[in-house]
Amino acid sequence: MPVCALEPTTPLAGYGRQSWVMESGLPQNTVQALVQTRDGFVWLGTEVGLIRFDGNGFEVFDKTSRPALPGNDIQCLLAASDGSLWVGTSEGLARWKDGDVATFTAREGLAGNDVRAVVESANHVVWAWTGQGLARFAGDHFVDGTDGTLFPAGTISAVTSNGQGELWVTSGEDMSVYKDGRWAHAHMTPPVEGGSIAWARAFQGYLAVASKSGLQVLVDGALAAHFSVGRELQGTRIQAVLFDRQGALWIGTNGGLARWAGGKLDRLPVTDPLASASVLALMEDREGNLWAGTETGGLHILRDQRFKALTAHDGLSSDNTTTVVEDRTGALWVGTSGAGLNVVGAYPAPKLGVNTYTVRNGLPSDVILSLAASPTGDMWVGTPDGLSRIRGRAVTTFTSADGLPDDFIRSLLVDADGSLWIGTRRGLTHWLQPGAGSAMETYTQGDGLGSDLVGAMARDTAGDLWVATFAGLSRLHEGKITNFTTAQGLSSNVITALLAGDNGAMVIGTQDHGWMEWDGQRFSAPQQPEGRSASIHAILYVPPAYLWFATGDGILRCDLLTETRGQHHADCSPLYHFGTADGLIGRETAINSHPSAWLGKEGRLWFATPKGLESVDSAHFPINSVPPPVVIERFAVDDRNQDLHEGGGSIAVPAGHNHFQFDYAGLSYVAPQKVRYRFMLEGFDHQWTDAGSRRIAYYTNIPPGHYTFRVQAANNDGDWNTEGAGLGFELRPHFYQTVWFYALLALCMAGLIVLLLRLRLLRAEREFRVVLGERARIAREIHDTLAQGYVGVSVQLEVLSELLRHNLVDAAEEQLNMTRGFVREGLSDARQSIWSLRSQDASETTLPVQMQRLVENAGGPGMEAKFNLHGAYRAMAPGTEREILRVAQEAIHNVKKHAEAKSLMVQLEYGSAEIALEVRDNGRGFVTVNGKGPDSAPGHYGLTGMRERAALIGGTLEVSSEPGTGTTVRLRTPAPK
Repeated sequence: MPVCALEPTTPLAGYGRQSWVMESGLPQNTVQALVQTRDGFVWLGTEVGLIRFDGNGFEVFDKTSRPALPGNDIQCLLAASDGSLWVGTSEGLARWKDGDVATFTAREGLAGNDVRAVVESANHVVWAWTGQGLARFAGDHFVDGTDGTLFPAGTISAVTSNGQGELWVTSGEDMSVYKDGRWAHAHMTPPVEGGSIAWARAFQGYLAVASKSGLQVLVDGALAAHFSVGRELQGTRIQAVLFDRQGALWIGTNGGLARWAGGKLDRLPVTDPLASASVLALMEDREGNLWAGTETGGLHILRDQRFKALTAHDGLSSDNTTTVVEDRTGALWVGTSGAGLNVVGAYPAPKLGVNTYTVRNGLPSDVILSLAASPTGDMWVGTPDGLSRIRGRAVTTFTSADGLPDDFIRSLLVDADGSLWIGTRRGLTHWLQPGAGSAMETYTQGDGLGSDLVGAMARDTAGDLWVATFAGLSRLHEGKITNFTTAQGLSSNVITALLAGDNGAMVIGTQDHGWMEWDGQRFSAPQQPEGRSASIHAILYVPPAYLWFATGDGILRCDLLTETRGQHHADCSPLYHFGTADGLIGRETAINSHPSAWLGKEGRLWFATPKGLESVDSAHFPINSVPPPVVIERFAVDDRNQDLHEGGGSIAVPAGHNHFQFDYAGLSYVAPQKVRYRFMLEGFDHQWTDAGSRRIAYYTNIPPGHYTFRVQAANNDGDWNTEGAGLGFELRPHFYQTVWFYALLALCMAGLIVLLLRLRLLRAEREFRVVLGERARIAREIHDTLAQGYVGVSVQLEVLSELLRHNLVDAAEEQLNMTRGFVREGLSDARQSIWSLRSQDASETTLPVQMQRLVENAGGPGMEAKFNLHGAYRAMAPGTEREILRVAQEAIHNVKKHAEAKSLMVQLEYGSAEIALEVRDNGRGFVTVNGKGPDSAPGHYGLTGMRERAALIGGTLEVSSEPGTGTTVRLRTPAPK
């Protein structure tokens, strides 16, 4: 059932109460105004500023806060239909909307700065009353609200709205009403007591009109009730009037709080703080709670009390209750642990309405373990020391001496035929005709019972008796016992509670494993309490579809998906868990006693607990179906608060921040401590995070990007606000975290790779050219030396063959000697080529040393070879020295082969700017044509190769020669730096 308002039939003293004063966090105890805005916040007007309340903490706004108000003394508040909050202070009026505050004073059209009332009429026009007159809001400023037609400025004594769009104004003895855009005189019949209207409130045909000293209620214009202060109402003046959504009229005076409902005026007990408090403001929130602001007693809230307790204060002999049963007369029998048995005549029970049975009245023990009411009016009482029957006021006790297997009576069941089933520690006893001398039949483990320790018992609609034991569940059918354990599908062998259903079905409670269902064929486990493994102590069924469970951690209510109990897979939707936040005096319920819960004839449920007897009115059990509004109250980056309203959009967070904190609240005031939350950071999280009741979320070291923090909340009964609240922000990246930086980095990497590939290609090309040049040189040498030598040898051998064929032996011998000379010359040329290849390794010796060896090898009989070195040796690149050496090799080779020289001079000079090589001989020389030597002819490549080598090292090659004067080859190349 949705919450609409406080139940008007509940006595004022029966509501749940909570209050806040300065000692509990309220900034000031004087609360002059109350209002709830559309976003769910409750706002309080005090003498020290405007206070915002979210159910857990208070935040103060005043002249020095951000945003700032025109004054600290808040005298009135209005939650306008457009979502804005109007704040009337002693120094001006403020409009708070979307986090921004606009201030209005006499400069903006108010009659004065002392704002005493701010109201809204049916046409959504805001009115402000100050001590100097009435003003109406006109877009961005105020104008005269009376137009001077009905009452002059300064004569108004009260301005109020009746809650249905009418504006009521009192001026002296005159009263006027602003309705449908027009002013009119108000004629009250009968006249208002005191002649001056201070408050007017309307509700569905009811009109409550109050002066400072009296209040009258009109129904369709006829007087229905009249109250005067000092007589029906305590105090000397009326200070606040409110109709709630159920039509109850709440009246606050300087002498306490009263309620008129159902034609009856109800006041609080004199012991209640609100009974004598000066009530300044009344407000009903969207969940139906009633709020009261007082002059010195702080802030109060009245809530529907879903659970009510019967304790020793109400007359019970002890708070430690164990078992409860209602008899056929409606009397409630309550067993205790050590204080005997109580009989309560009616609820709520006056102290004198409780009778008690103890050992002094004949009970064998004051510890009550079990109860059973007989249709005959007898009450059977089980104790640790025997079984008692109470008939009238007489107590008769039976023990093992009367045939019981044990005196420890754990459970009792009166069968339809009047027989009594007795559960003990030593078996199950059936007493066919309870009374002295009648026979008893006992079943034990030896007879097939699962265990001798017997607990709860229940008879199903098929006539079978079900017996709970500590070794499983036993079913007695026509004298035959069948046992069920975990092997047959039970979740636990320790059975603690039983509830018979229709068609042979059974609901079974276990210890620490929740509950099971038996559908006549098999066991199944329906939906269990979320996050806990409940120990079930008792089970009740309330038509049409509610299962109640007494557990070791509070009370559960299961709303069945089907309206027939005992159906297979009768899952709960939803499942409610109730604890101390819902009004229970404690979460623990009675254990090891039967029955520990009872459903009365009037629909009231009773639960025995160690702190008293809890009761629930199943006919009026309000479920909060109002999803709580959710707000994000604070967003902090590295502990620095961000402006949540700046720009109205996504918040920009500079790069380099690591810690993000979100404070949020679900604005439900029925049980704020039971509000649950879940949150998600879109763009980072992949699923919701269950935060429980935690109201802060932290994130650290998230990467740059756009994010939206979302939070949802559920009220005390699990109704979720799936829309929730959201806050977008952008964590900006460092320059090295941007897309363009990565693109530039990728481009640079690509360029570097291309450059490396290009350099490698150039190196390969250069090495290829070197190899190709060397191949060309070798080809030239082979062509000019070996090939020609082999041709010469071949020709000489043919001549030799001809001579031998003609028997010219002397000529053949001479020809043979000549041929041998050609062969020796060819071998010498081959050795020279091989030596040139080996000379490529310049890593072991320097260029001058290699040059010296080259010249020494060139000398011999018939030619003198010399080598001169000028300048200081400087190492050059290995490739450069190799090319110089090869140029020298080629030049010396040409001298030996073609020059017919007597002397050879090789000079290597290390200058400061260049390295010079000169190879000079005194041979026959040759004629150059256009600066070209004999290599220009087809088939000759020596000089061409030398020029190519010179070009490779950046040098120049000069060849000068004349016939008969010798030849000079000069190579110049830049010196190394």
